[in-house]
Amino acid sequence: MLALPDLDPLMVATASGLIALVFARAAYHKAANFLEFTGTLADYRIVPEALIATVTSALIVIEVFVAGGILWSGLRPVAAMTGAAVLVTYALAMMVPMSQGRTEISCGCGGAAEQISPALLWRNAALAGIALVAALPILDRPLGWFDYLAIPLGVATAWLILEAVEQTLQTASYIRALKSQTANNKEV
Repeated sequence: MLALPDLDPLMVATASGLIALVFARAAYHKAANFLEFTGTLADYRIVPEALIATVTSALIVIEVFVAGGILWSGLRPVAAMTGAAVLVTYALAMMVPMSQGRTEISCGCGGAAEQISPALLWRNAALAGIALVAALPILDRPLGWFDYLAIPLGVATAWLILEAVEQTLQTASYIRALKSQTANNKEV
């Protein structure tokens, strides 16, 4: 049987903090824009119309569980693995309309709207990997003053990197939309 490595608590805490922020933002976005997100989910055409509000509510509950559970040591491994599974499921869901050539729909990821794209699949894969890091066992060592300083700085740095990546993806999405609009205008 494969033995999982014990990681330094600094690494696991940083990964956990980032995933908690990602899922808290996603849950907030879905809850605050419930009707808008149900429309986005309907655009995917993978959930029966009668179940869209129920599925949206379930997604919010799952995302809140991941965001909170990953910060509690007793639930961290389960919440982290749930988060990784959700991220992979979202990537698979994005692949459905992409395979049909319907890439001009919102990802529904939370934050600024961006169109689904292969880059979002890679982003979700990277975040799923980070969530799996958060699920790994921790070395038995006490946290020192440096750790208490490094953890929030590490989470903030990872969050800023994620925001930069997402801004780049959003800009690329905007450029694709402009190119598509320009091409459609030339055809008319």
